[in-house]
Amino acid sequence: MTAIASRPRAVIFDYDGTLVRLNIDFVGMRQAVEKLVVAYGIELHALRRSYVLETIDEATELISNKSSPKGSAFRRKALELVTDYEVEAAKGGIMFPGVLGMLKLLRKRALKIGVITRNCDKAVKMVFPNIERFSDVYLPRDFVSRVKPHPDHIGLALKEMEVSDPTLCLMVGDHLIDIEGGKRLGMKTAGVLTGKMTSQGFKEAGADYILKDVTALTGIIFDEEAP
Repeated sequence: MTAIASRPRAVIFDYDGTLVRLNIDFVGMRQAVEKLVVAYGIELHALRRSYVLETIDEATELISNKSSPKGSAFRRKALELVTDYEVEAAKGGIMFPGVLGMLKLLRKRALKIGVITRNCDKAVKMVFPNIERFSDVYLPRDFVSRVKPHPDHIGLALKEMEVSDPTLCLMVGDHLIDIEGGKRLGMKTAGVLTGKMTSQGFKEAGADYILKDVTALTGIIFDEEAP
């Protein structure tokens, strides 16, 4: 793996599939949310039906156009369903080996660390309860109005880390969302193969680096392994 030519000032990490292993039942989650959408009188063909959180946003808008209170009630119930699936997955979640050593080394070398996730704070803290001790900024979906790949999510992390130039920050994740979000802001991006994405998929998405796991990051930044 080619080393990074210019050392970044900061690294922003995805959480699920990057720092920890979780097996969220996204199929079941989507089905539960879509059932709720239909119960509120919205036909599924009226939605773009992209990712689940975006589906909730879209359905909320359609329902709110008819009745604002119903839109708010739908959104609350839908997010409760999503949270239930995330919390259930977190019960069996584990941190990937070497993650804490890697984060400590980044800190030792004065790199700023951000963690952003579409997951909820409750589920994150079940697996990584002291995550805020190992990061300069931590932004689960509960803390933001729009989640990645929307640039606001990453942008807020950069702002809180006081990194004004996105090109000085590296976005690391296991999903195309992470690559897409980072590239939107002009960041370098690294895909990790600990999720469901393949090396070819990351290449086609334009990832600058492809890592077998997140701990390989120190090799391309410092040319050394984390303890």
